[in-house]
Amino acid sequence: MKVAIVDDEPLAREFLKTILDDTPDIDVAAVYKNGREAIAGLRSSPVDVVFLDIQMPGLGGFDVVQALQSDTMPLVVFATAHSEFAVEAFELYAVDYVLKPFSADRIQETLSRCAARLLSLAVDLEESGADVTDRAARQKGAVISAMGGQSDRMLDATHPITSMDVGKLAIKDGQQTTLLLMDEIEWIDAAGDYMCVHAGGHTHILRSTMKELVARLPDNFVRIHRSTIVNLSKVEVVEGLPKGEAQLQIAGGGILKVSRNFRKEIQNLLV
Repeated sequence: MKVAIVDDEPLAREFLKTILDDTPDIDVAAVYKNGREAIAGLRSSPVDVVFLDIQMPGLGGFDVVQALQSDTMPLVVFATAHSEFAVEAFELYAVDYVLKPFSADRIQETLSRCAARLLSLAVDLEESGADVTDRAARQKGAVISAMGGQSDRMLDATHPITSMDVGKLAIKDGQQTTLLLMDEIEWIDAAGDYMCVHAGGHTHILRSTMKELVARLPDNFVRIHRSTIVNLSKVEVVEGLPKGEAQLQIAGGGILKVSRNFRKEIQNLLV
């Protein structure tokens, strides 16, 4: 995989580059000191993955993403010391979000996730019957080589969800695991390959698919939209809307829309 680093902090750039240089089949193709350099460089010399700092003088990481065109857009891994940007990062469909100071193990997890995504994109192009670009073909070959031809390893890029205690959801972030009481969770929405778990005014980021998470939640958690799960015990007001939809007011002030396809999940609240 061809990788670029964008960070205004020299120590962060060098440390991340050292980790990547020590990783087989990873080519650090470019290192940029600011957003303007990154936009110009990535437009002229696209890469597969970019590790992108969010807070930089002038143009920040979000500005870089918005400035790049789709044909030159690499997979984005946001790198920052500030976790409060997580939700906005995932709304831009980042593949991953790593906090400083970096750890080698955490970066390896991120690279595995990127490898899985690249292979999936290349396979989708082939199956769609579209012309496979040189870049897509190179991505697929490089990824299979980097993963030793073992595509099953790519499926391990996400952390399994574990119930480390009865009535709690385990959310792992690096070496730290938060045990969140199920009863405290208000609602959950999907953001790319991640789930944003809202509880008590805080948002916790969980790497999981919607299907995996639904299977592990208690019965009082139901889907009300293809990308939203709600804790029915937190619903305070239900309002009917046109076209068979509905709107829920959640304890704490949140407003969630129920799509017509999932209205049956809240039917008992309407009786």
